[in-house]
Amino acid sequence: MNYQTTAFPLYSPLYILLGVFCLALAFFGLSAPFLYGLLMGLVFPVLVSMRLHTLSQHGQATLLSEISNWKVYIQGIPLEEQRASLKNPCFRTPERLQQFYWRGFIARLILQLMTLGLLIQQTREIEWTSYAGIAAVAAFILLLLPIYHTLTTMRDMRAGAWALQHVEAADGYQAFFQQKMRVRTALDVLLSLR
Repeated sequence: MNYQTTAFPLYSPLYILLGVFCLALAFFGLSAPFLYGLLMGLVFPVLVSMRLHTLSQHGQATLLSEISNWKVYIQGIPLEEQRASLKNPCFRTPERLQQFYWRGFIARLILQLMTLGLLIQQTREIEWTSYAGIAAVAAFILLLLPIYHTLTTMRDMRAGAWALQHVEAADGYQAFFQQKMRVRTALDVLLSLR
């Protein structure tokens, strides 16, 4: 049984620090990193999940989920609930799997480039002080790193450096990446904030 006593983002200090940092940048007129966090942390995963659900309904993908039991405290009252989290989906053919992830990473790159373009526009409009300059450089670094990670992942996909695995139980194929000496599912890489 898992226990939740506070909101999920509060379980990760890194996300709290990034959120505070993005809010601080917004005080300088640089809201693009905050928009990036909102798009990539909320909107993009929902769109990908909706697309996977549509593919599942058409029989092109099999959605695998993991069910976990949680005890949630709401105003001090313990409630038990079951949560299903989406795992790496299986696709009927390797071609369909590659098509889905190529489109997903291209959409991800487009969103990242749009937020970078917004940041460039915002830096042109701010009143330049030394603090605003430091904030602008930090915001550029914050947005350029995920673009770099997306481009390297796409390069790995093009070079065939990702593993496609046939899953007998689901009669489909899954994809995995090996990054920094650990294996990550392709869906986790697609939906990560990095």
